[in-house]
Amino acid sequence: MEIRPLDPTEYDAAAQIYADAFLDDPGWVAVGPDRRNHRHSILRRYHRTALNVIHRYGRPIYGAFTDDGLAGVAATFAAGLYPPPAWTTAYFVPGFLLAGPGPIIRGLKFSAIQEHGHPKDEHVYLWFLAVDPAQQRGGVGRALLARVYEDAEAPVFLDTANPANVPYYASNGYEEIGRADGPRGAQMWFMRRP
Repeated sequence: MEIRPLDPTEYDAAAQIYADAFLDDPGWVAVGPDRRNHRHSILRRYHRTALNVIHRYGRPIYGAFTDDGLAGVAATFAAGLYPPPAWTTAYFVPGFLLAGPGPIIRGLKFSAIQEHGHPKDEHVYLWFLAVDPAQQRGGVGRALLARVYEDAEAPVFLDTANPANVPYYASNGYEEIGRADGPRGAQMWFMRRP
């Protein structure tokens, strides 16, 4: 397996992995459109836009490559680079409009909860970690995390709305630093790895 920074020409493939991996994630199910196909389309568009924002204002964005191609992605903001400028939310507006009014309102609520949970001290923000569902449970996620830790110059922070992720991240050295209730019964955990 090769772990390396992604080239912008690979961001479409990365957005596809995020959409496939997060399609049934409890947080995205709670926030996104109810129809799976519509949610998948919105997820792909949202993450493609997010990768552009991270490319310009954050980074690094790592890809894990196996013989089958891109298998996983970790998108980060290096220490001191998060948050991006507030006006970058305008980039997400077309995708939000396509999602519909319910997802817009729920997304804004969850986003506010997410921002409130961020630590105030300097940290690396692991905004998104995803592995192609066909490649999960094969060490791809752990290899990506190892690369994030190798380059991190501060504690690594993440949030997750998937309860199954909490023990996974705990086994990678993260400790829970808070949690909050989200829309439609979802919950968000805030975790940091010293």
